Amino acid sequence: MGRTVRAAGRGLRGVHDWAASAPGTYIWLLVLYVTTYVYLHLDPDRRTSFLKQRSTNIKHLNQNPVEVLTASAVWADGPHLVKFTVMFTLIFAIAERWMGTWRWLSVAVLGHVGATYLSQSLVLLGIKFGTLPVRLRNAVDVGPSYALMAIAGVLFYRFGGPLRWCYLALLGAYVGVPVYVDRDFTSAGHVTSVLIGLACYELVKDLPRWNAPTLRLSGRLSGRILYKSPER
Repeated sequence: MGRTVRAAGRGLRGVHDWAASAPGTYIWLLVLYVTTYVYLHLDPDRRTSFLKQRSTNIKHLNQNPVEVLTASAVWADGPHLVKFTVMFTLIFAIAERWMGTWRWLSVAVLGHVGATYLSQSLVLLGIKFGTLPVRLRNAVDVGPSYALMAIAGVLFYRFGGPLRWCYLALLGAYVGVPVYVDRDFTSAGHVTSVLIGLACYELVKDLPRWNAPTLRLSGRLSGRILYKSPER
């Protein structure tokens, strides 16, 4: 029993220390928990109209851009708490620990704002040329995914060696395949977000890189595997 209690205590301290090292990430996540709770307690018939009032669609970007850009980042169109908890921990928290809170927040905001405006500009062009319905001027567009993908983009520079190119290939597939399959403004926004993150090299060029230990065979010591230590 005593061992279990001590192990639980160490686990809780580890969780606390991790969260404390990425305060911006977990404050943002906490706000999403609260807004999701509010969303789930709304009458189902009111949910869509409620989110439309907080959406970064064409109508609201013209009327009150700052308000909806802020609000849309902390609302989601469904109970996605497990997904957000995992993605915030694997993307936001790791990046914030590496970059520091202010640089992390700068890239997240650039991604959220830049991808929103580009994706909605595509919607506006589609409406103008008749390829998209006019109703999309008031579409639901909420959530932190553009910010997440911008941070995922800048994390490319966290890795060194071949590992960074494997990471970029996986990230490119993750955001690129939906563009071909779905062909909607959200998918285009995700690609834009990643490109914005990749364009933020100057913000992180002085930060340490991480190389996974690589295997190499020694010609003199055949059959022995030597590990190359991570470079900083």
